[in-house]
Amino acid sequence: MKKPINGIDFGPVWAMSGMLNFYSDGWPYHKILKLIGINFSKITFVSKTTTLNPNAGNMPLKKNLMPVEFLPKSVYQDFLHGYALNAISLSGPGAKQIIASEKLKKMTEPFQLSFMSVAPDETERLNEFKKFTEILLREYPKYKARIGLQLNVTCPNTEHDNPEMKEILKMLDMCDPLVEKGIAIILKISVEMPALNVLRFGEHKNCHAICTSNTVNFGSMPEKIDWKKMFPDGSPLLKRNLNIRKPGGLSGAPLLPLVIEQIKTLRKAGFKKHINGGGGILHKSDVDKIIEAGADSISIGSVAFLNPLAVPGIIRRAKESSSC
Repeated sequence: MKKPINGIDFGPVWAMSGMLNFYSDGWPYHKILKLIGINFSKITFVSKTTTLNPNAGNMPLKKNLMPVEFLPKSVYQDFLHGYALNAISLSGPGAKQIIASEKLKKMTEPFQLSFMSVAPDETERLNEFKKFTEILLREYPKYKARIGLQLNVTCPNTEHDNPEMKEILKMLDMCDPLVEKGIAIILKISVEMPALNVLRFGEHKNCHAICTSNTVNFGSMPEKIDWKKMFPDGSPLLKRNLNIRKPGGLSGAPLLPLVIEQIKTLRKAGFKKHINGGGGILHKSDVDKIIEAGADSISIGSVAFLNPLAVPGIIRRAKESSSC
């Protein structure tokens, strides 16, 4: 499993972007988990995905970036069957506030930022990314830790969750100044992305790794996901009086076999770079399945609220695998 990314060792276990909020403070329920001895200090922090400008999304936030609602209406959980839907839609204060945070600057262990544009067309999205890189390059010399940047190109809760290949390649081209500063570039993709596209991105000199999988668009891949069985009445998020246009993205158990299949396909096709695999890891035995498929590291996310008691065992198993 040991495979540095642009010379940076991010360890065998990463947090999914958003799992620990913007500054690794976590969410209100993390305080409850700490009381029973479950914490996430031994995994690599990945900041919640930020947009360039402040974005209201569907999860109202306080000034301290904690949710106004203790149980956000934009998130639905099925604890019995181990899956969740969310339509948070990148709520956040914008990149300038996040990147300039003293909390991030003081961190000493490698971590990752995550970015996605919510502009309506390619030209504006690329312009937003350019402005984001300018902010990052200005603030990065003040950071103590080396960092990675996850380019989130598959968020299902925006109006443009699947940019064209040429747009993503242009973004990678624009990463030259970041790479020159030693920042690792990781593409955050989905199991919905065609393998041929992923292989093409993997050939780019500025794509140092991929992280899979983002949540899956509600109703997507019906030949592999039994949406009718899980949600016979459609998305429950659409019934919560939210101002959303999309029914949410699926995470949890149904994603695990899809992530395993995707990783196997990529490795068989010759993908050589670092693969971080996550999605539906709810038990320590799931770690073995992801690693055996060909992943170099894992990410955990929804397990933190769907099956938190399994978290310590999952982390231990991943660290054991990395030492083999």
